[in-house]
Amino acid sequence: MKSEYVLDAWHFLLPKEGSSTSECEDAVAENTRARRFAIADGATEGFDSRAWARLLVGRWLRIDPPAISAEDFQPLVRFLGLGLHERWNGKTLPWYAEEKAKHGSFAAFLGIQFFIQQNQLSWKAIALGDCCLVHQRGSEICAAFPISDSEDFGSNPVLVPSLGWLQEKAFAELKVLEGTAEEGDEFLLLSDAIAAWYLRNTDDSEHERGKLRSLLRRREREELEQFVRSSRHLGAMRNDDVAALRIAAVRS
Repeated sequence: MKSEYVLDAWHFLLPKEGSSTSECEDAVAENTRARRFAIADGATEGFDSRAWARLLVGRWLRIDPPAISAEDFQPLVRFLGLGLHERWNGKTLPWYAEEKAKHGSFAAFLGIQFFIQQNQLSWKAIALGDCCLVHQRGSEICAAFPISDSEDFGSNPVLVPSLGWLQEKAFAELKVLEGTAEEGDEFLLLSDAIAAWYLRNTDDSEHERGKLRSLLRRREREELEQFVRSSRHLGAMRNDDVAALRIAAVRS
């Protein structure tokens, strides 16, 4: 009798230099039992985007059936956006916060759902914005989604907006990708700064990528913090919040 696939997951969060953990606007959620994982990156220029990012990943993780199509994802976002704005309406905000709130919150979002059918592991991912999924097999990058080139990270990505009247235009940029996996494959869900760093092409890129994967695999939180900070100080990684979620496909 063949053994079944099990997903081993662990994530790491680090705020930008000069910010506290409570100010980190990246969010990660994982449900290994349901084989569902998500990452979001709240936009600093939005209002309360940290809460929006956390709301998106938290609720996406629990919805059934999984919202891995445009038809299912869009009504979920509309519902969550309405709830977020209603929550603000019940608060007394300073005038400058009220003005910012009128423009709503924004966040990049990526979610992945794994399936096991006839002992075959497959996956389907949905993304809007510049959070990235990297499907890694050994030293080979099998897929990078929705961005595959570090040069394609821009300063104005289309993000998930909380305001309903902005959502239809944003949803036109929604991307979906699916594939299969093998035992030993790794999946990395990365927010934009570390994703751009990971996908760059330099002479030492694979060595540095391998070091990051090794630290994530060993769950070396302090060493990861040092690694990211060193990359920032060297100018190799932009000083922004960092979220990295590693998922490994193993046999039980």
